[in-house]
Amino acid sequence: MRTRIGMLALAAMSGLGSLAQGLGTIEGKVLDESGAGAIGAVAVAQQGERRVGAVCDDDGHYTLKPLTAGTWSVTITNMGYTTVVVEDVQVLADDITRLRTMEMALQESGVVITRERWYPAMIQHDNTGVTKISARQIKNSSMSKDPIAIVSVLTPGVYRAPNGDGLFFRGSRSENTCYFVDGMKVGPSLVGVPNKAISSLNVYTGGVPAKYGDVTGGVVAIETMSYFDMLEQSR
Repeated sequence: MRTRIGMLALAAMSGLGSLAQGLGTIEGKVLDESGAGAIGAVAVAQQGERRVGAVCDDDGHYTLKPLTAGTWSVTITNMGYTTVVVEDVQVLADDITRLRTMEMALQESGVVITRERWYPAMIQHDNTGVTKISARQIKNSSMSKDPIAIVSVLTPGVYRAPNGDGLFFRGSRSENTCYFVDGMKVGPSLVGVPNKAISSLNVYTGGVPAKYGDVTGGVVAIETMSYFDMLEQSR
């Protein structure tokens, strides 16, 4: 009985967490063997049992949304062409993940599936005022147990406070930095968020979105992992 109650509580908490999480988008383009847009090609993003699909337009563009922050796989199919599966696509809250342009090959016989792994772009040309740090970067960092250290190392113009508990943004004091977890303000310090539960970090050093209010320093927006991502991580 106690185990059953615990499982129901966990399910309820995960449901609330998914509602609180920010949403993101995946965009891409598909070309046929002639280099023209693959009209009618279908792109489907999948995370566990959840699926979001879209049909490519006349230019081969597709948009997959809304997607919870976390890891997704994207499958692109078109009649007569090889199926392409892109794995480990990282979706960040309030952000667009752009996949590379796919050039689909004609399928000669049988069902052929090509798999590849997604890697993020090193430079975000569309927004230089925010640094985006994914769960994969946190996991692979030697400072994975210290999110404050990761932010200070990966974000230009941001430095760790002398006491080690806060961040200085371009000369502003650490108490002027605001932290948000799944859209909720948690104050001028980051406490109580296990590093293994972090799905992504958006560090705003300029052009802070209006939804975060009047902030004189910087903003660290944290999105926690969905239930599916936490389950995958525990395996």
